Amino acid sequence: IQKTYGNQIEFRTYMPHLSKIKSAFSLLTLLLLATANFALSKTITYEKVPILRAQVELTEEQLLDVGILIFDANIPEEERELIFPEIRKAEARYIPYHLKTTLEDTGFWGGVWVLPETSEAMDLIVTGRIDTSNGLKVSVRIGAWDITGKEWMNKVIETTVPRSAYSKQRDYTQDPYQSFYNKIANDLLKIKSSLSSAELKRISEIGDLRFAAELVPAVYRDYLEQDKQDIFSAKRLPSENDEMMTRIQNVKEREFVVVDTLNEYYAKLYQDISLPYENWRKISREEMLTYEDLKRSARKRKLLGAAAILGAIAYEGDSQASSYAKQAALYGGMQAVQSGFGMSSEAEIHKESLKEAGTSFDTQAKPLIIEIEGQTLRLTGTAKEKFLEWRKLLKQIYTEETGFNISENLDPQG
Repeated sequence: IQKTYGNQIEFRTYMPHLSKIKSAFSLLTLLLLATANFALSKTITYEKVPILRAQVELTEEQLLDVGILIFDANIPEEERELIFPEIRKAEARYIPYHLKTTLEDTGFWGGVWVLPETSEAMDLIVTGRIDTSNGLKVSVRIGAWDITGKEWMNKVIETTVPRSAYSKQRDYTQDPYQSFYNKIANDLLKIKSSLSSAELKRISEIGDLRFAAELVPAVYRDYLEQDKQDIFSAKRLPSENDEMMTRIQNVKEREFVVVDTLNEYYAKLYQDISLPYENWRKISREEMLTYEDLKRSARKRKLLGAAAILGAIAYEGDSQASSYAKQAALYGGMQAVQSGFGMSSEAEIHKESLKEAGTSFDTQAKPLIIEIEGQTLRLTGTAKEKFLEWRKLLKQIYTEETGFNISENLDPQG
């Protein structure tokens, strides 16, 4: 810039808006640093949890019978983007059955059954709500209560599945989610091991009384009391030679026959869906990893584009060269943002691929029709109702075998 002061001429070099340029570059630097964090690969931690097994055979007094209820499929309306109802409903039956086989394998429990509805014949009831299951990660809220009403467990158990879990060279006796099942089994065992022999015996005794009180409430209801926390305790126990209790124990054995029959159905369903379910989980795991990578890459591209646009806007050079640089930065930034959105669209395609896999799985996991005691039952959504019908039938069996009319001896307030 040339200025004239009298006979003197002063030349100055002047950079306009230098502070704005520094601010723009500072902002751009911060954005690029943030972008670098997005660009870092996500570290996935895998775990292999061994299961604890009994080293000696336990006595009958040390065993508890376990009923595992069909899990809550948990399909929130607002989260259906990556949850396919057909698969979740099948998982709600598959996961409890595999948990049953895992608990049986430990040798620490008595009978273990999958149930459509709770039963007083069981010493311990286990419930579950599926929060996440996509082949890469499984997360389920597990609850467990013994027949006295005491809570054993109410927490989320989860694990992340490695690629090797789906390898052709793997041990096929181990489910890809096996560490998840082993965690549950080990946690239940830890609680059971903390109980004394007397406490385990008392659980079984109260279980017998609750089953008897459900079958013949007018006689056995007064044997029990329930506190404000809904915990049952025994006010007194039947004598060892109580003939009515002996007959009730025989009816209880019929209950086990019923649940054995139901579990034959669940076993058949489990076997039929094992292969397509594993294939779905394998595909889903890879798709989820790709989907997450695409989302991170899309965020990175969008952030880089936004940084370039902001830098171009903040840079207000007056020269023609600076104008060209500004236009180039804006164009490049918009291209980067557009590219980011393009990759998000590609991620949507992967989600559609998951949906197609779910539809294919559903066609191979149809419910089964089975025969029980001459009755044809469709044990899917109506399994709970059918099980309750069997409970009524057991009461009829008790009446026919004993001549004791239950309905005539019921408490009117019951």
